[in-house]
Amino acid sequence: MTPVTRRPPRTAFDRAGAGPKAVPPTPRCHRRQRRRRSRATLGWFLIATLALSGVTLLAADVLWPALRDPEYGIRSKALRARTAENPGRPLVVVVGSSRTAAGLCPAAWEAVRPADGARPDPILFNMGRAGAGAVIQLMTLHRVYADGVRPAVVLIEYWPPYLNAGDPSESRRLAPEQTFPADLPVLVRHFPEGRTFARLARRARLNPVFGLRKSLLLQLVPTWLPWPQRTEVVWSDLDGWGWLPGLDMPEGPSPLRSRWLAEREGTFRPQLRNFSVSPVADRALREAVATARAHGARVGLVFLPESSQFRAWYPAEAERAAREHLRDLSCQLGVPVLDTRDWMSDGAFVDGFHLTRSGAIEFTRRFGPEVAARFTDSRDRR
Repeated sequence: MTPVTRRPPRTAFDRAGAGPKAVPPTPRCHRRQRRRRSRATLGWFLIATLALSGVTLLAADVLWPALRDPEYGIRSKALRARTAENPGRPLVVVVGSSRTAAGLCPAAWEAVRPADGARPDPILFNMGRAGAGAVIQLMTLHRVYADGVRPAVVLIEYWPPYLNAGDPSESRRLAPEQTFPADLPVLVRHFPEGRTFARLARRARLNPVFGLRKSLLLQLVPTWLPWPQRTEVVWSDLDGWGWLPGLDMPEGPSPLRSRWLAEREGTFRPQLRNFSVSPVADRALREAVATARAHGARVGLVFLPESSQFRAWYPAEAERAAREHLRDLSCQLGVPVLDTRDWMSDGAFVDGFHLTRSGAIEFTRRFGPEVAARFTDSRDRR
């Protein structure tokens, strides 16, 4: 006889429905539906990510280049506006370093130019860039032409400390994420570590939102960044002519000027003791001259002012080497030189090589007529 299995009596706990219940197995069709939903969610996420990256690249590279490189993008927009406002006037673009950015105030030239209708005076525009040596100046010139601007005259800053073979690599003064695709051939040709730099630039483009995070923060909420990363000073005060006003300092002795001179002496005097012209910088300068001429521009080299204290830091050998190199460039390329090195008194400088605001205005009022006479006289075309 088969034994009968008795069920244990139900307790109040069971009757209340609080006891364990068997979970029915999930139908296979439900599992397939969940997998399809997961794949769809992942697919839409990837599509949204790619769309956001594409829109960011379009905005930073084409529509609003200031998103990628505010220092250039703001100047580029202003340059197009000034040329549109002044049809018929020859355009003179000056490319250079922060010495150009702070030292050339085109608005001061506009205030004093003769405005002769029979012989239009040139428009001066400041395309200086902080930290720009010969390679970055060449890159800037290529950008100007890529933007469709055709200057009548291109003036290129000549400054020995940034042509020195002992100067730290110029690539350290340019962030890879600030570069546009068209910049990379120039930088690969001339930067010693150009291929590495280009690889970092391309990597930043794979995730442009992340790559441009610093630029976006600097333009939107710069206070979120630590002070050493705050570089918005090089574009936040730009005027409509590309000028970056320097400090206003009294012409006489001041503790601040003395302190900055001492700091700059500690940097530049040792570099100039072993001065020799970098072959990379020499090649980039020559290419810049050839590029401007290929686009129909007249070209000149400009040696901007230095204080007597700064000039004294050049050893005789460095002074001679720089002078010989500048003379060779002028003779071999047929390029005139505007040597304004001793135009300004020591009180017109912040630190020995950057002009004060008032110094820049005074300098430009003398510089403008010189450029007009030497480069834009219709009777003296090359």
